Amino acid sequence: MESLTQPILDCLKQGIPFALATIIAHKGSTPRTSGSKMVVLSDRSLFGTIGGGLVEARVMDACIDMMSVPQCRIIEFTLDQKLKDGLDMVCGGNLTVWIETFGSHPSPSLIQIFATMAAQEKAGKKAVVISKINGFSGASFTTEKCLVLPDGTIIGTNMIPKVLFDAVCSNQFSGAAPMIQNYGLEEFIVEPSQTCDTLYIFGAGHVGFQLAKMAHLTEFRTIVVDDREEFANQKRFKHAQTVLVVDKFANAFDTLSIDKNAYIVILTRGHLHDQTVLEAALKTEAPYIGMIGSSRKRNQIYANLTKKGVSKASLDQVYSPIGLDINSETPAEIAVSIIGQIIQVRAQMR
Repeated sequence: MESLTQPILDCLKQGIPFALATIIAHKGSTPRTSGSKMVVLSDRSLFGTIGGGLVEARVMDACIDMMSVPQCRIIEFTLDQKLKDGLDMVCGGNLTVWIETFGSHPSPSLIQIFATMAAQEKAGKKAVVISKINGFSGASFTTEKCLVLPDGTIIGTNMIPKVLFDAVCSNQFSGAAPMIQNYGLEEFIVEPSQTCDTLYIFGAGHVGFQLAKMAHLTEFRTIVVDDREEFANQKRFKHAQTVLVVDKFANAFDTLSIDKNAYIVILTRGHLHDQTVLEAALKTEAPYIGMIGSSRKRNQIYANLTKKGVSKASLDQVYSPIGLDINSETPAEIAVSIIGQIIQVRAQMR
């Protein structure tokens, strides 16, 4: 899911009024699911999407109508026959959308919150945004926001009750959808930030180069690792968040924090390097580990690792030969097959 934190921060810093529409609940057949976001500017230009078609147009109209003053509303949009026809959908459903509008003079605290969120996302770290609902009048209300970092640091005004703070710090909130929480007479909207899945590409050769481009298009945070500076450099990998040059692949994992949102692709220039990276990768929590090469090469590496004590169960989790079977030949085609397989694995996990 595309992050809109940077576009939001840019608008806030430049004093550009905008609206942020977030799906907080969905039922039935809808074009996008809870947590999907869209930024609407006064000229009707967009960042992100909540599904396109007539339903998005109606949400956009509501955003424009509300943009005269900073305010919030929660509006339900029913996908009636007209909207379904506009989306080429068979079944109907409902979208509940939270619309927030932001004016041309945002507070320094609000800018700091989104600046910190942007920095957290760039570093692959999480945070939780909490919006306290204030001044509910009819259909409209305002919010006061703060950001809670994983170490418990609060950015912005600390206006949350201890029970909510403790729940955030103990990771009780997850998933893509905002959650409305009540504590006594106070009401809050809790949004866990969505860090991009990270693709680690070990090997900066032709396939790695093409795969990094595919990863950017499919919204993966990308880290490229190689021991050749002439291949692994930021000029060549323009869209990669990090390009790491190591003296030896055996040291490649020393500075990496690989978690359950990580996907590892092994494309180094030699069998021994592939084996070294694979052995280290199997010790991580990465849900996807793929290694390029023929079945013969794979079997030799597996035999070597088995002698070193790596279990068959661990090796059976590796995707090798890598990629979907689409008869790919060129580096770009191989990259398509790899990113397609990763997207498939990610979808099966959700």
